[in-house]
Amino acid sequence: MKLTIKLLVVAVAISFAACKSGDKKKEDGTKTEYADADNDDANQIVEYNNVLVGLTDKNNEYLKRLDENLQKIAKGLNNPNDRFAFIGIVSPYSSSAFSHSKLKPETPPSALSSDDQKYFKENVAGLNETFTKIKDTYKSLDDYLKAEDWKDDKSVKGKKLIDSIYSMSKAYYQYDENVLAKLEAIGDDAERTILKTHPLKEYIFAMKDDRKAVGEFNKLLIGSKNFKADESKIKSAYEALDAQNKKHTEMDAPDATKFPSKDGSFKRFNESFKDYLIEAKKTIRDASASGKLTESDMEDLVRKHEYMRTTYNYFVG
Repeated sequence: MKLTIKLLVVAVAISFAACKSGDKKKEDGTKTEYADADNDDANQIVEYNNVLVGLTDKNNEYLKRLDENLQKIAKGLNNPNDRFAFIGIVSPYSSSAFSHSKLKPETPPSALSSDDQKYFKENVAGLNETFTKIKDTYKSLDDYLKAEDWKDDKSVKGKKLIDSIYSMSKAYYQYDENVLAKLEAIGDDAERTILKTHPLKEYIFAMKDDRKAVGEFNKLLIGSKNFKADESKIKSAYEALDAQNKKHTEMDAPDATKFPSKDGSFKRFNESFKDYLIEAKKTIRDASASGKLTESDMEDLVRKHEYMRTTYNYFVG
């Protein structure tokens, strides 16, 4: 799939962990009406965030495996005389997203405004419909290969099915991006509302800000059309990230006697941020020499960013 389609969505994906609190005052830096939500509404919004992110994570994992298959199949269709062309291709499996929540992606909670409820209903419906069409079309492609129909039409239908899947994937990722972009704003405000009286909020906010900054940096890299033209801006943004990591690494760790294991979890998160910076530094150096960013480099950075989410979840879990 196209790098700007496949990776940009992953770069902005955010998950939220609900923590209980009761303060209702507006926090500096908030962006939506949900900064004034009461605790019950804020918890409901964060819970809905988790449900939607669970859905998109599950779908994106399926589409990642599907893309790997499509690349192999396309190569085989271009060289059908290779008797090993389609060996080892296993159809990806997509199960229903497991969640303990009573909320469903298709039914936004009443804590959201009517406009936002309508927005999520429409985009989730589009996302689900497109995802189903992708799976159905891949099933047709799989049947085509099993029947070895490529021997009759010289791979013509198979290639059309692959093109159709990529076209639908582009539409799917647009719905996905719409959902995640909206979640990023309202979910962050709702979570900050919940966390205002949390004893570890200083650390949680620092980690949230780090993850957001890395996501923005990834978007900057992915969106670069001409690395040489953007190099100065990219290097300045990298320096800001490095300074942010140093600042948070120098914070005193949580008191292990009051919060067992949180000191180690905080250190692990900062180390995951540092690992990202090391990878980003190598990527920038290579791109400076070659004049371009590679998809492989960006996939590595997105994986590093995703691992930051994992270490963040360890801390708040």
